[in-house]
Amino acid sequence: MTVRKNNGKMRPFYKPAVVGFVLAIATVVIAVMAPMGSRWGWWNYDFASQILRWIAYGGTLAVVICLMGTLKARPRSGRRGFLLGLFGLIVLIPTIVLPAYWNYAKQKLPPIQDITTDTENPPDFWFTPTSHVYGGPALAAMQREAYPDIKPVFLQMPVTQAFDHALDTVREMGWEVLASDRDEGRIEAADTTFWFGFKDDVVIRIMEVNGESRIDMRSASRFGGGGDIGANANRIRAFFRALKRRSEHKPG
Repeated sequence: MTVRKNNGKMRPFYKPAVVGFVLAIATVVIAVMAPMGSRWGWWNYDFASQILRWIAYGGTLAVVICLMGTLKARPRSGRRGFLLGLFGLIVLIPTIVLPAYWNYAKQKLPPIQDITTDTENPPDFWFTPTSHVYGGPALAAMQREAYPDIKPVFLQMPVTQAFDHALDTVREMGWEVLASDRDEGRIEAADTTFWFGFKDDVVIRIMEVNGESRIDMRSASRFGGGGDIGANANRIRAFFRALKRRSEHKPG
């Protein structure tokens, strides 16, 4: 509904609604550009992280202004700008939720970034460009406490068939295959993260145990040392979900 003054002229937009909308769009654009700029080499990761921290404050301010504009310019209020304020609030949701989740995860999860389904005999990396030396019992203890569900998967099929399913799943996930050896039952791959473009390394080991195929997996970050906010554990979970779907629905 168009709101007009008594003389028939259209009322101007309520300023807080406009300011909040513009600030919301600027916040989203900067929040997207911060990690992408790091990925493209415009600045380093630390600078990108600093930008995101400030964006969290800017996003909070934008939410307050947009909320004010939405309430004051609501329908039948005699002001224009309700939809601008509402749209600003909607587009701001990811910029508030994601940094809050990352901050929560950093506080809750241990500072580790090398996760494996076999902490006693973790699969070794042979073909990755960076060295990944497993952290031993201390790392294993932290992983068991934080990620008790990260365990090997058993498939009731021959090792060669399980290997084919695993390799197909790796390709389905869009990972770069670094090496695959059916006789050894090994697959190594690299996954590139979406925002920052980090390379994380993956090794998958398939072997026969009591007539079944046991699949172990290890996922480790190449970059940093302060934790991965659950990225490697989530990668293992996602792979095993996809592998189970493939093995259950596709004939050998």
